[in-house]
Amino acid sequence: MGLLIDGVWHDQWYDTKSSGGKFERAAAKFRSWITADGGPGPSGEGGFAAQSGRYHLYVSYACPWAHRALIFRSLKGLTDHISISAVHPDMLTDGWTFQTDTNGATGDSLYGLPFARDIYT
Repeated sequence: MGLLIDGVWHDQWYDTKSSGGKFERAAAKFRSWITADGGPGPSGEGGFAAQSGRYHLYVSYACPWAHRALIFRSLKGLTDHISISAVHPDMLTDGWTFQTDTNGATGDSLYGLPFARDIYT
């Protein structure tokens, strides 16, 4: 397993010794609202316009947070409007891959990238 630091992949894991074994996630850097007209959301921060086909989810079926996003997408009737790419369920030294040799793994349907980390670099 590894992590992306300032756009460079490092084959290491998070330091959990300083947190008593807990995983402490950094604050999200991508926080914006999707509103009907692209105006500010409830927080007053600027947003993006809701538009069918504009948004894409990258998910791992092994991740509970991804399950929540997929459930919400389905319950809100957004499956025809928000596409997904599902990574391979095994996260190894290169992180999540888009290999398609496992049931449910779709590959990267937008860019054809080999690793999820490549989306950010």
